[in-house]
Amino acid sequence: MSVDLANQLKSRGALFAALVAMILALSAYGVSGNNVTGEFHKTVPLNANGRVSLENINGNVEITGWERNEVQIDAVKSARDQQRLDEAKIEVEGSGDSVSIRTRYPEGRTNNNPASVQYTLHVPAGAQLEKISLVNGSLNVSQVLGEVDASLVNGKLTAHDLSGRAKLSTVNGSANVEYRTLTSVSEVKISSVNGSINLTLPASPNADISASTVNGGLSTDFPMQVQGKFMSHRISGTLGSGGTRIELSNVNGSTHIGPGSAGL
Repeated sequence: MSVDLANQLKSRGALFAALVAMILALSAYGVSGNNVTGEFHKTVPLNANGRVSLENINGNVEITGWERNEVQIDAVKSARDQQRLDEAKIEVEGSGDSVSIRTRYPEGRTNNNPASVQYTLHVPAGAQLEKISLVNGSLNVSQVLGEVDASLVNGKLTAHDLSGRAKLSTVNGSANVEYRTLTSVSEVKISSVNGSINLTLPASPNADISASTVNGGLSTDFPMQVQGKFMSHRISGTLGSGGTRIELSNVNGSTHIGPGSAGL
């Protein structure tokens, strides 16, 4: 074989390899939804009953209680291009008594298909979730013993193993809330505009219930002593000997109170 022919074959082989590599890269890019991603990791000390707040516009949030006196923040940013990815800033402030986490965008850029940020937080089990505010994204809270204050606009709210005061609201999305105990819980408030409410309580709960809905049914699996006149869209009553004040408010969706395995 001549040297020129060998060089030509080598060049063609290199070109073919380059084309294959380009095709594979484009395929991988397409699979990812034409998105670029970036990760954020940070750990901040927090007292056992310290306060945690979080503001996020686009992206789901998961918060789990653990036995460490610190907040572990793991986040994944995702955007259609690198510029939008870089524009989404994660700000973390405070330590000791409180930790504040916020996703920030350049002014006027929140309506221009901005990056989404998905958070996974581990917080002290006794921490107070002072204010969790989400616009487009679901929230999942579990094993948090302190107070929980959370509001969502577009997203499903799920909370498990609660044992503290709660104020929970969602506009477009269901609310599924489970309590492991009502002991020492003074108040539970849950509201939804477009979505069902499902509240799970431990066996033989002691609570004062007030529930209302505009377009949707009200039901409970517990024996309830009704106070006043029973109405199809509003009910007040007592579970057990009464105690914890529970207020449920819904507009378009069913509301249900039932038992679970917690506290058995």
